Amino acid sequence: MTTPTPTPIPTPTTTMPNIPTLFTSLTRHPWTLLRVLKSTNPHDIQGPLYGTASFTSIPPTTTASPEEDKESLTQILYTETGTLPTTLGPNLQWKKSYIWRLTSPGNDLSVWFVKVAEPTVADYLFHGMVFGDREQSSQELASRGSGEGGNGEGEGEEYVSAPVPPALQQAGENGDTMVVTAKGNHLCINDMYRTAYAFRVRRDDGEVVSWASRHVVKGPKKDQDIVNYYSV
Repeated sequence: MTTPTPTPIPTPTTTMPNIPTLFTSLTRHPWTLLRVLKSTNPHDIQGPLYGTASFTSIPPTTTASPEEDKESLTQILYTETGTLPTTLGPNLQWKKSYIWRLTSPGNDLSVWFVKVAEPTVADYLFHGMVFGDREQSSQELASRGSGEGGNGEGEGEEYVSAPVPPALQQAGENGDTMVVTAKGNHLCINDMYRTAYAFRVRRDDGEVVSWASRHVVKGPKKDQDIVNYYSV
């Protein structure tokens, strides 16, 4: 498998995504995952990893604060699994889970760490998603650090750029999609995790057909750039 290359899409407009549709469509089928890792630490894993990812529905919940109006939280459990390089040992696997939450009313989307002993229960916030106010062209994304993740330089101090999600496999369908982006940050003690998402959605119904994410981690002992490509 090779790293996906940018595919041109129509000129950007001011269309915003239908976030509930985007959220629900992620559960429609499993995703093939290609992860590309870069790090300045030679002891970190480098290069491509291959795996799968899926979203499954879990019971909804509500906000717990008695001082605020109750909000309904629709939840889906993200789970990824894959095989580590054989250089680290035979038959080594990785597995990671997060909970994605959609707030109603408001349509706010957020990602949460899960409890170790209860992997279907949210523990604490990873980040909220701030969606862009317009579509992003593939050329824009490519010029702002896509490909295999970029190096994060020249992107400002607050956010990082999104990678280009994989193109559709069937010829002639790319013109019927648009790419919408989101971003979010998380400070873990002294390490800053800056994340960007890009979702390729069908224009006619808003369903996600492929997507990508990028995590840039900076800290006293960390300098990593992790890009994930998800396709059907």
